[in-house]
Formats: sequence, structure tokens, C-alpha cells
Amino acid sequence: MTPPRDTLASPMVPAPMAWLDAEERRSAPPLAAAVVTLIVGDLMVLYSALFLSIMIRMLASQWFPIFIWFHVFAGVMVAVLFLPLAYGLARLYPGYGLTGVERLRKRVVVTGLCFGGMILFDHLAQNGLWSRGILLIMAAISMIGIPVWDALARHLLTRWGGWGEGVVVLGPEASRRRVLETLARHPELGWIPVADGDLATAVGEPWPGVTLALVALPADVIGIPSPVDDLPYRRVVLVPELGGVQSLWVSVRDLWASFGLEMRHNLLIPWNQVIKRALDLVLGGVALVVAIPIIALFAVLLFSLSPGPVFFAQTRAGLENRPFRMWKLRTMLPNADAMLDELIATSETARTDWHHSMKIRNDPRVIPVLGQFMRRYSIDELPQLWNVVRGDMSLVGPRPLPPYHLDRLDPLTARMRWRVQPGITGLWQVSGRSTASLAEQQRYDIYYVRNWSLWLDLHILGRTALVVLAGNGAW
Repeated sequence: MTPPRDTLASPMVPAPMAWLDAEERRSAPPLAAAVVTLIVGDLMVLYSALFLSIMIRMLASQWFPIFIWFHVFAGVMVAVLFLPLAYGLARLYPGYGLTGVERLRKRVVVTGLCFGGMILFDHLAQNGLWSRGILLIMAAISMIGIPVWDALARHLLTRWGGWGEGVVVLGPEASRRRVLETLARHPELGWIPVADGDLATAVGEPWPGVTLALVALPADVIGIPSPVDDLPYRRVVLVPELGGVQSLWVSVRDLWASFGLEMRHNLLIPWNQVIKRALDLVLGGVALVVAIPIIALFAVLLFSLSPGPVFFAQTRAGLENRPFRMWKLRTMLPNADAMLDELIATSETARTDWHHSMKIRNDPRVIPVLGQFMRRYSIDELPQLWNVVRGDMSLVGPRPLPPYHLDRLDPLTARMRWRVQPGITGLWQVSGRSTASLAEQQRYDIYYVRNWSLWLDLHILGRTALVVLAGNGAW
């Protein structure tokens, strides 16, 4: 039988703390399964990138002549074996506890440094024996392929029960519950609670097979509780309840008898803003060129199947609450506004959906088939690439909301949103799309603004591609 929560186990039990409820308790998979999967997959991606780069270089030899003998890339095949070693030194095998954004940054940085080192070694020690063209092409492919594989591997391992290490969660009941809920919402972190209990009862022998303890601290705690020093775990992570505080890109500062947390406000760094705008112009411009034929095709279909204008424009609030006109392909019937009031007044289901997320499941105002298809795959948002090129919007940011939606936000969320340009995609779009509640939408938007970085933008863009191609969660 499962012992009741908050009761001490007998002295013979190694860790005298409360068990999790049966439905919450999970066993941690073997560490070797995740590590071997990641290493083997990394090597497969790297060697695939090598052979693909050789093929590309051979195709380019008609313009840039080269004789690609075996010795040109034989050394590279050996040097590639050092990249998994570098990933291991960066604590990416398996890297439990790292967010997807942190893993993306580490993967790209380590990969880039390794290839830079290979090029430098070849130039200084081998007088250019290896083909720099092959190395540069391989580096570009790997810096994309390795993070993509890493995300896919974590997703599959999580789905198959092969991702995660066991942790114990300690602290007051309410604080423990907060941490347990966070871990349940984000299994990709790889921290699986196997037991929880009060901090004072956790001294002594560690929980069998567990080396990490998460200590949940309430907001009103003063200092660090003394039992923390007596915990029998090799690693201890303190999780204070600090409320709305930045959590990414935070550094610990030693102040002798005290410690500080350094938080960098990336939004205030002019160079970051320049890079973000350049990324919008380059990627947004290329995407707009690619999207024009798609926009034209669906514009013709709309014109043929539904009376009314093809495009829909609405004034939205942008950076510093400045108004701008946002463009979309129309997906609703011409009298959608009038239908909304009647729908909410007459349908309890519609009223509940609208109050929950400002969206209506199976919305009768959407053009049948065509409008539903466009919404499912976000085709109606493609004209906003023009807003990105103009500078009204960014590729990534909080979604520009209509006035009736903004009126439902709390004042803090509204002020935080004005600090950045609105985006075509955002954190809550890749975390739930139409299924995200109003409270979740606000939480994701605030998190994005407080933790903004170019790595977070790249992470969201990558997840956007997967979410849109899957077509899930859009109404």
C-alpha cells in the first residue's frame, strides 16, 4: 500500500519522506538509454552532414575546381568523433534540467566552436590539407541538423518513457505542489519526481537511486533553511517562489557572505535589437517571396467561394502601444461580427470557449472547409510577412490582439507586451495555439518579454514550423 502523504516512513526505509500519490509516481528510465541514443544520433547526423557536404562541394567543382581525394576528408571523419566529447563536456549528455532554449544555444555554440577549431587546426598544422569548403558546408548543415535531432530525440524519448532522471522534491506542501505541477507540465526537462516530503524529514540516507533534490522555498522564507546543508544528495537545486522574475540568462554572483542574481535585460541592448531587426528583414523577406504564390492561390479560392473582400485588415496595438494595420487573408463569413454577439448570447458552449481562450471551437463564422484549412495551417497569417518587412511586426513576439481581447488582459501583461514588437508567432502559439487559456496566454507572453533573447526567438521559430505542419490546436 502507498503510505499516506506527510507521514514518516519506518526507520528501516532509507528516506523518511512522503510518497507521491500513485497517479503521480513514475520510475526513472536508465541513464544509459538516453545517453547512447543522443550520441549515436549525433554521430549519424554529423557523418550525414559530411557526406552531404562532399556531394555539394563536388557539384560546385565546375565553378570552383577541386580534386576530392580520400585524404581531403579522411581526417575530418576522425575529427568528428571529438564533437560528442565536446557535447559531453557541455553537459548535454543527457542534459536533464536544461530548457529547450538553453539546449539550442549550447548545441549551436559548441558545434560552431568545434568546426572553427577544426578549420584553425587544419590551417596551422596541416597547411590546408582538408577542404575548407567541405568543412564550412558541413558546419552549416550540422548547426541546423544537430539541434533539430536533439529536439526530436528528446520528444521521442519522452514519448517512449526513456527520458528523465529521478528527483525528490522537498519543502512545504504548497511549495512542493508548485514545483510538482511545473515538472508535470514540462516533461522535456527530464526531472521525474519519485518522492516528495518535508525538508526536515529528508536528512539521513538518500532516496535509493536518486542524486538530485529540488528544494521548494516559499515566498516568505528568510535565508536558506539549515537542513539544506545536511541533505544527503550530490546535487541540490533551490527553487524559490520569487513570482514574476526573469529565469533565463540569470547568473549567480558571489558577494562573499551573500549571493546575488544577475539578470540581463536583453531588450535594452541596442545591438540585440539590430540583430533581431536584421533577422526579421532577411527571413521575413525570403518567406514573403516564397509565400506570395500561396497567398495568390488562396486569394483566388476565397474570391471564388466566398463573397466579400479577400483580405482582412484590422488596427492592432504594436510597439509602445502604437497602432498599425495588420493584414490577413479572410477566413470568416462577411457578417462575422454580428454573428459573434448572437452566438455568445445563445450558446453556452460558445460562451464558455470564448471566456476561456477568446476562441470558439467549431466556430460557425469560419468559412467551411477553406477557412478551416487556412486556420489549421496558419495560411491566413501569411500576409503579415508584409507587416514584418515594413517594421510593424516581428517574426516572433506576443500576438497583436484585437481590442476586445486586450480588454481582458491584466494591466501588467498589457504593459509588458508594449515593450516588444508583436509577432506572427509567439510562445503561447507554440505552446497551445487556440487551446491555451487566457491565463496561460498572459503567462507565456510575460515569460517571453522577461526572458527575451535571439536564442528564444530561434527556438520559437523552430517549434512554430513543427506546430504548423502538424496542424494541431488551431480553431
